[in-house]
This record gives sequence, C-alpha cells and structure tokens, in this order.
Amino acid sequence: MRCKAWCLIPAFLFGLTAVSVGDAKPFYEGKTIKLIVCTKPGGGFDYYGRLAAKYMNKYLPGSNIIVKNVPGGGHIIGVNTIYKSKPDGLTFGIFDRSMPLPQIAGLKGVKYDMARMSWLGSCATDPRVLVTAKTRPYTTIQEAVKSKVRFATNAVGAMDYFDALLVQKILGADNWEAITGYMGGEGELALMRGEADGMFGSWSSFKPFVENGEGRPLLFSSDEPVKGYENVPLLSSLAGQEYSATVDLMLFFVKFNRPLAGPPGIPSDRLGILRDAFDKAFHDPGLLKTAEKMKRPINYIGYQQAEKMIKGVLEQSPESVKLIKATYGIK
Repeated sequence: MRCKAWCLIPAFLFGLTAVSVGDAKPFYEGKTIKLIVCTKPGGGFDYYGRLAAKYMNKYLPGSNIIVKNVPGGGHIIGVNTIYKSKPDGLTFGIFDRSMPLPQIAGLKGVKYDMARMSWLGSCATDPRVLVTAKTRPYTTIQEAVKSKVRFATNAVGAMDYFDALLVQKILGADNWEAITGYMGGEGELALMRGEADGMFGSWSSFKPFVENGEGRPLLFSSDEPVKGYENVPLLSSLAGQEYSATVDLMLFFVKFNRPLAGPPGIPSDRLGILRDAFDKAFHDPGLLKTAEKMKRPINYIGYQQAEKMIKGVLEQSPESVKLIKATYGIK
C-alpha cells in the first residue's frame, strides 16, 4: 500500500513502535515532528528512517515523530522538501548520500545547498556492490564489461545511477545502460523479471537477494574485501591511476551512508536537542539489537564529522567537477 499522506509509524513494521515516556524536553513537549524519507515505503532508507523515528522518539519524550515518504527525482524532490521546510526543529529527513553530486553538477531541479543544512549525522557505513541476476551468463566483472548490461536505477542523480555511469567510464564498459524509474525494492523484481540485468546499491540491502540465490555480486566499492566474498574484486583494484581521485570520491559514499539533516537555520537549542536524541538513539542497545537482527549495519557518524565530510566532498577539483557533469550528460 502506498503511503500518500502523513503516516504514523506502523506498529508491525520491523517491530518498530513509537515511544512516549518520561519528562519532556521543554520545546518538544506535545509537538509533532516530521521525518521525511525520500523514497517510497519499503527498502533500506524507509527502514533506517523508521528505526531512527522510533528510537529518537524515546529520547524526545512527550513528542510524536511521524514519517512521510516523499519519493521522486532520485531523492532530489524529498531533499528539496526538507530544505524548504520551516526551520523550527520539527522537520528533518533521511536521504541518499549522493545528494552532493547533483549540486556539484548543477543539475536542473536542485534547490538545496548541502553545506547549509542542519546536520544530525549518518547511520551506517556500507560497501557498494554491483549485483547481476543469477540467470545472466556473465559470472565475473571482466565478462560483464564486455557484455550489454542494463542497470535498474532510481533516477538521474541517485547513487545507483551515478555508480552505473561512473563505473562504466572507469572500466570502459561501452555497452552498459542505466534505466531509471526503479525505486525501493523494485530493482530486484526487475532483475527477476528480466527487465534489467544488474544493479548497484548498498551491500546490506542486496545481501539477502544474493544469499537467496537470486543475484550474483561482481564488484565491490569498499576499503577492504567483503567478508565471505573475498574473491569478488574491489573497484580500486581495477581502476587505472588516472581514476584514483574518482575512486576516493566513491569511497566517501561507502563511509557516509543513510545521512539525516534538517533545513538551514534551525535554532541552536532545538538543533542541539535533536542531535542529542540522534546520538543517543544510535547508541541505544535496543536499536543496535534490532538492526543486527535485521542484518542492517550501524556505524554512527555524528554531526561534526558529517559537516566536515560534506564540506570536503563539495570542494572538488575542476577535473572532478567536469567528470561528474559528464556522468550526468552536462557539458
């Protein structure tokens, strides 16, 4: 069922329920907080968003966090919504780590500035993976590079789209094609139906698809080999020296996964309360146990490190900016 309006966190979804106990913080007493998830219901971002909502609610007693799904434009529509919302401390959201890239490229429709957002932090570090359907004839990345491969992606500007086009350029895979319009868990279904041949995405999201025998990992973007899949090559081992800076950029997106932020200008006292709740939530034993049970990695990054990382990724060299624009078809 598609969630078309403000929706309370379902009690049955992942076993998550809203909590309201104890003495409230002065400002948040009796307040409703909106957490925007920039995808359809279902999938990794929705899971982490609802996980954050439940456990942040625990540390904002007396308040009520509700989730709104705002899909479209490869997360750009949702981030624009967050950015333009009233900076009263009652709206923030979770979105794709790739959102600095459309800004760097000057992509049409981008109405936000990552450097000005009110950062809470990031939930997880997670390798990126290229997965193909088990029915496809290629079993190695070298074979896939020589083949025609159709990649299911969200939209122009989304991380999976950027992955497909940039890795295509790095490896010289002339026959690869990115097909947009697949959100949430729709990409896996596209592979199973034969509409697409491969996907890029977070390993935690696609690992069940692989372990269920439906997919085959061919390439990882990660600092180190992935446990249990050490025979699958890393992008850094295949890229030429001329692409070392590009590989470093892609590794940023491995480390900075599932970020959360609000609009610019949230009053410092309210923002401090939200940051404290986010910090406590992602160190809560209950959250960590729930995430482990669902095989969702948690690698907390606080707001100070998040701000530093965002500032760094926005300061790209002219050569890197040119490459990013070319990936999006911008001259």
